[in-house]
Amino acid sequence: MLRLFLILLLCALFAACSSDNDSANLKEWFNDQGIATSYGKNYDEIDVLLIKDSLSLGYDSSAFMVSSFAALGNVNNVEQMLYFGLRVVGGLDSVWKFKADSIFYANFYGGNIPEEQKKMEARFYWLKENETEHDTTWLKLQKKFKDSADISIDSLNISLPEEFLKLKADTLRLLVGIKLLTNNAVLRIATPTTSDISGLLRVAQKANIELCGDLCLHGGVRESLNVVFEVEKDKIKANKTVVFAQLVLPKSSDTTGSELGRPVPVFVFNEDYRVDTAYVKNYGHPNLVFWKSDTLKLQVTRNLRNYKPNTFSLTLRLGNPMLDTTAFSFFLPNVFSNRPAYSSYNFNTTFEGAKLRLWYAETDPH
Repeated sequence: MLRLFLILLLCALFAACSSDNDSANLKEWFNDQGIATSYGKNYDEIDVLLIKDSLSLGYDSSAFMVSSFAALGNVNNVEQMLYFGLRVVGGLDSVWKFKADSIFYANFYGGNIPEEQKKMEARFYWLKENETEHDTTWLKLQKKFKDSADISIDSLNISLPEEFLKLKADTLRLLVGIKLLTNNAVLRIATPTTSDISGLLRVAQKANIELCGDLCLHGGVRESLNVVFEVEKDKIKANKTVVFAQLVLPKSSDTTGSELGRPVPVFVFNEDYRVDTAYVKNYGHPNLVFWKSDTLKLQVTRNLRNYKPNTFSLTLRLGNPMLDTTAFSFFLPNVFSNRPAYSSYNFNTTFEGAKLRLWYAETDPH
């Protein structure tokens, strides 16, 4: 009986909303109750000032298990190292064979690995271990390597150093690390398996960041930038509800810091960004850096609804790069890649001249 009642109620509501007269009556009822139905085109624009001693960079530098893809390289002050846990019985492989991350190279290089990434120099580290540790303990990677040798990665194949191959034991437990020596390059690989490396138990990735300033934010790693802005007293209307808010920042279209030369979105933590694929394809997106527009527009509505007198705070992070919108097809429906780019963007001058745009609730907008 209850189910039937709910269905009848929904039908009645649908019928009411489908009638122009009833829709007008419903809007009038909202107006009578003082409930906002939308907001107008006009907005208030307010100058805001960055509180510089409020800046804080949050960065999680802990290693993590590789799931579907991994990166090895050093670009834009971000270094990615790979770590391997092995338990080998019966002898070591003389060659490790990696496989390319096919999704990444399909999206950005037409499925081919660039020539400059086919042969790269790297450093190979190793350490004998007494036992196989639990994943949580192993991921701390607290032990220092005792031995290392320089190697080449040739078409994703690694010929292991002779000193490493001389290791003997009935059962070898090993921690291995690889660091790319070729500068300003990143090699993307699929998660290795035991068919690639005999005795492989696990693979981890760890990022190290060389800071490039208090306002420099890196993409592709777990980093965020928290900032606090000051608003001139009484500029925000306390008796009005903020329906939509934007922080408008001047920016350059310079692509320096964009690893792949593609636009990268800036996200405000806890805000909802809905992407219209057709619109982005033709006009870009308001929150893109390394993009031809001269302003960065960040949605900050939720932050302003939690507004504290004269200040509001934001937490920013960089997203994944935009795909080539000129190559859109049925097989490439996404606007942004599901693979990260190791980009860096310096907000040093961006916050100068920042403005806040506010749209207030209207009961009868014109």
